[in-house]
Amino acid sequence: MGQKSPVTCLPAEDKSLIARLFGMPPVKIAVAYFILGVLWIIFSDNLFLSLPVPREELIIISSAKGIFYVIITTILLFLLVRHYNRQWQAKNDELSRVNRELIARDEKLVSQNEMLARSQAEWEITFNAIPDWICLIDPEGKILRTNQGIRSLLDISPDKATGMHCYEIVHGLPCPVASCPRIRMLQSKRRESLELPLTNRSGWIQITVDPVFDPEGYLVSAVHVVRDITDRMQEQKALDQAKKKLHLLNYVTFNEIQTAVFSLWGFQQFIRDKVKDPAVQPAFTKEDELLTRISGALKFAQAYQNLGIRPPAWQDVSQVFLLAISHLDFLPMEHSVNLDGLEIFADPLLEQVLQILADNTLVHGERATRITLWYSQGPRDLTLYFEDNGMGIPDQIKGDIFSPDFQKTKAIGLFLAREILEITGIAIYEAGTPGEGARFAIIVPREMYRFAGRE
Repeated sequence: MGQKSPVTCLPAEDKSLIARLFGMPPVKIAVAYFILGVLWIIFSDNLFLSLPVPREELIIISSAKGIFYVIITTILLFLLVRHYNRQWQAKNDELSRVNRELIARDEKLVSQNEMLARSQAEWEITFNAIPDWICLIDPEGKILRTNQGIRSLLDISPDKATGMHCYEIVHGLPCPVASCPRIRMLQSKRRESLELPLTNRSGWIQITVDPVFDPEGYLVSAVHVVRDITDRMQEQKALDQAKKKLHLLNYVTFNEIQTAVFSLWGFQQFIRDKVKDPAVQPAFTKEDELLTRISGALKFAQAYQNLGIRPPAWQDVSQVFLLAISHLDFLPMEHSVNLDGLEIFADPLLEQVLQILADNTLVHGERATRITLWYSQGPRDLTLYFEDNGMGIPDQIKGDIFSPDFQKTKAIGLFLAREILEITGIAIYEAGTPGEGARFAIIVPREMYRFAGRE
């Protein structure tokens, strides 16, 4: 048996190179010209040599054949060149268009990059110009980035602080403190804050931690802000001292005046018993009126002087209402409370506000037998309604009932209620319908209310 010759296999790279080579227009034209020429010579020569014609005529025919071949190949070459030239021109136009788009896009990117660089520089200047210490920390408390505020606040360079834990710098401890706002933020997933004295020098700081979430809602870092509140704490301390002194002065003055009024009333009664002249009796009556007015003014001053003495606090409205009516003869009056654990941030005298409203129903709520306490929640605030089923308040006096001068002493309580609520930005007005009962609407801003047990 004869031995088969080995088959030569070209590498894939060489095959790809050959395919690209024969795919080029000039090569295609050359190959087509070569094949056409070889076929023309072979078949035309065989055809004409088989014809019985003289040699002279055969030479003429061969020349004509050559001329015809040149004409045909010239036309074919023209058509091929024009075809590929149009393709090349179209591709060249497409490349020019793409190039123009790339140039425009590159110019736009350069412009955007310059804007980003300028914004970055402005942001860096602003970030470092803020006197508060602002840093980005990971969930474990490690400082990822910080501004220059740490240098002026704690005398630590930003480079040294980066990589350290916030509790190492703030508290000087190897682990977080129990009241750490970062730990509370990890649980609540919202802003937490803390005020505490500085460990290395006199003064106070406020620490605020805000969570940062990724698009999927996972907590990835936090913004840690430390602010020097020493001046504010000193001012608050001075204000508290001034309040205490003013309260003490008011207390002493009130008691002195009250004692003097009581003594004056005793002397006046003593003289009245001694003087029986009817002409003097109108003077005694006028003195009684003046002493009554002074006594009423003292009672109002006694209640009003306690405003703002103690700081506002979160209070359960249902519990405060029950405490308020416990001081009144409220057994004949039904009451309904539908508040769902509502708490509001108000002055500790909130109990007195509800007591004033309840007492207003008892004294002025003609035919009232029931009080209802309920709320409606809006997008930016909450309205707490205190309403009864009495005769209501006439429209013509609704705008005056909170005035301290309304009917001399009748509206002093409502005026005091309004002043107590305004301490924390809470408003009150009368929204009832005459003949259907009084309805006091208490407008509580969004940040001043919450519900116990809700996030």
